[in-house]
Amino acid sequence: MRSRLLRPLLVFEFLIAVQVWLTFWSQVGGQYHLDLMFWPWKLGLTIVVAWLVCAFTADLFQSGGTVSRRAVVYVSLLVITMIVAGVVTYYYHVNEPADDQNSDESQPTATQLMLPGNGRRAG
Repeated sequence: MRSRLLRPLLVFEFLIAVQVWLTFWSQVGGQYHLDLMFWPWKLGLTIVVAWLVCAFTADLFQSGGTVSRRAVVYVSLLVITMIVAGVVTYYYHVNEPADDQNSDESQPTATQLMLPGNGRRAG
């Protein structure tokens, strides 16, 4: 393959890596926690993961398919980034807002039986 085709293919791979990473993250970490997450976390970690995947692929292409020291560094950084994403997701899981769905239930009401005529309470 010619190296002038490498750059457009890496751009295409980057876009696919973004989609795959967000789908993977929402399946593993839960879409609800991603919805709660502050957007720079999602954007930054997604860009870093997609860039590391493309950097790893480009390094494999440039070294002729052999795994170099740089490729090992890229994979190590990818694993570290995935761990950071897990920690951030866990933080949002632990600090999620309280469930307010049960708050509309009415409090139990106390009833008293009144005797007719004199207004005194029974019992």
